[in-house]
Amino acid sequence: MTTLYGPDGQPLRHSQETRAVQIRGGQPLALDHLDLNPGWRDYSSADGNLFGRYGFTRAFARQTCRTVYAINGLFQVAVDLAAAFLVGDAIRYGTLADKGLQQIMEDFWMANGLEHVISSRMINEWMLDGEQAIVFPTGADAPGADAPAIIGMLDVDHAGFRLDANTSRGATPSDMAERLQLELTQGNPLTWERGEFVWNAHNAFWNDPRGYPISLGAADFAIAYVNMMNMRLNVHQLQQRILAVYKAFLDPNGKDADGVPDGGVHGWRMKGMGFRVLPEQGGVIQLVHQPGYTDRDGVKYDGVNESLDFMRPAQGAADAAQDMKLIMRMVGLAIGGMPEHYFGEGGGATRTTAESMGLPSIRLANKRQAAFRHTITRMLRAEAVRRGGRDRKWQVAKGSRRRVPIDLIEFPIEFPEIREESLETIIRRAEFAAANGYASAQTLTSDIGFDAAREKDRGATALQDNPLPRPAPQE
Repeated sequence: MTTLYGPDGQPLRHSQETRAVQIRGGQPLALDHLDLNPGWRDYSSADGNLFGRYGFTRAFARQTCRTVYAINGLFQVAVDLAAAFLVGDAIRYGTLADKGLQQIMEDFWMANGLEHVISSRMINEWMLDGEQAIVFPTGADAPGADAPAIIGMLDVDHAGFRLDANTSRGATPSDMAERLQLELTQGNPLTWERGEFVWNAHNAFWNDPRGYPISLGAADFAIAYVNMMNMRLNVHQLQQRILAVYKAFLDPNGKDADGVPDGGVHGWRMKGMGFRVLPEQGGVIQLVHQPGYTDRDGVKYDGVNESLDFMRPAQGAADAAQDMKLIMRMVGLAIGGMPEHYFGEGGGATRTTAESMGLPSIRLANKRQAAFRHTITRMLRAEAVRRGGRDRKWQVAKGSRRRVPIDLIEFPIEFPEIREESLETIIRRAEFAAANGYASAQTLTSDIGFDAAREKDRGATALQDNPLPRPAPQE
């Protein structure tokens, strides 16, 4: 029988074995197999049914992403990085031609701390839920037309949440949504009618106004990565407790301490006693070397060499490293086409390949920025209608007499620029546009990374009401 000894020199028993350190977030959520159908979409827009047409329901998808975000460090960082990549801390608004509308936008923005709300909450919940329900105060809680409204955000995972939709109103989730309800107590629901809320959903297809989490595809890969790490930790924990394997010679003619033949067991145990505790500063290790010989009858006997083999990392460590890098790459791909070096994994990409590989993720980020800008624009339009009325029309351009309904006004919401050009290329293009009068001072200022409205208030000469001075032509 083989016996394993611990650092104290005593045989390891089951009760003495300690569990290796484990990283949280490596176990998938408990789920009965009966809760799964092949599909990710519910039979209806409600989430009461646990069975989905294309797998598990969107309720389970939301709970998965929320739970993995809370317990899995890799998934949490991936979501935070993707969110920061989209909005950063620099979402601002530009200047509108209509001064009244400009004042409404500024009041609403400042009263709600919208820049902070977007970067600290809205974008993360958008990544984890794929749905956003923003409501305005109604009834006695609604402020007057001379004061900005303070918005609220509903928990779309609440059991009493309900969305009513009408496909005749439009093709997007925001257009289809016509009523929100939140039942906190039975028989007494809170209701928001069209114009009193803003709704948006990710991956809402086939006239279904409900969406799915943006980060759902990365959840399983993040769990797999932590599982792989925990497997490696178990291996290293075992190797830490077993420093070496001593292969000792067992003399079949050996005797015990009383001279009774025991087949060499006593001698084998005595040899093992010398290696129960190894000296910290090193020492001399005595091993048996018995050369082979031939007896008088010509029978040959093989020699015996004892050995002490110190443990090395398991041979699968290199393969595990490659597997973990692949899983890490899949996490980045699923969360938003992000390259692996964003997660501290350099990989084999050079600067040239990294630039070309980044283009798809930039395009995807631009697409997601557009979807999020749509939500903010809807909020500002709803506030403008609340304060100015549905029938009021607004000035389109400075100096123009043309006025249009609020639904035709595009608000100048400025997200951080995500593009593949170098700063040198951007500056060259801005200089060319300025020299030929192709763009305004405000556009060029934003293009090179400055906040045009803020710099104008601070007295930037080129952003005042004077025309942008043109640089002298280069010879």
